[in-house]
Amino acid sequence: MTILVFALIGWFAGWLLNRLSDYLPRFSVTEKPKPVTTRSYAPAVWEFVASKQPLKRSWLLLDAGVEVFSALFFALMWSQLEATTALLFALCGYFFFLLIAIIDVKYRLVLNVLTYPAIVVLLVLNLVTLPQQTSNILLGGAMAFGIFFLTAWLRPGELGGGDVKLATLIGVAFGFPQMLLALLVGAGIGGVVVIFLLVSRKAGWKSQIAYAPFLCLGAMFLLLSHSVLILG
Repeated sequence: MTILVFALIGWFAGWLLNRLSDYLPRFSVTEKPKPVTTRSYAPAVWEFVASKQPLKRSWLLLDAGVEVFSALFFALMWSQLEATTALLFALCGYFFFLLIAIIDVKYRLVLNVLTYPAIVVLLVLNLVTLPQQTSNILLGGAMAFGIFFLTAWLRPGELGGGDVKLATLIGVAFGFPQMLLALLVGAGIGGVVVIFLLVSRKAGWKSQIAYAPFLCLGAMFLLLSHSVLILG
């Protein structure tokens, strides 16, 4: 019964993720077109089944997948971690990183309204709760920023400022050397996807591909492999 309750909570979390992913881009200073879809307040799964518009269904399929996956994820996390602090950190980390990923997929935006406060909050939390790891936390943030800033500077157009800030966030969240694993996993998944798109001719060498979702996948992989977010 408890697993079912957490599955329902996860479904609601997925629904909320979809709503926030369409609302928060309003705070961006960069003008971006909205996805072509008319949303009601019904669950995306129901909207997908009921809709007969192909373009609308393509967006609703993504939203429906987020709801279903979130329901399964919450139920799985409860079955593995039960009522622990690790469960809270895992679910919060999942929600935050998936929100960033969805927004980047839809709008090609990594919002400052999410990354800047998160960098400050996580940096302060880590330094206060893990004073013995101060050097690793600062080194992780500095190294992640340096790697991605240098890459964006040397190869303009491939990485944006949002990707640099997201990498910095991952760096201060996990510290050195753990942040390297998150970045490597994200880069690895991104490389596989790019190769697949090129081979299948669904993208060209000059195509712009959202990179933040791969960084978020790397962060979530590291988060779940330790079953704890920052304070673990």
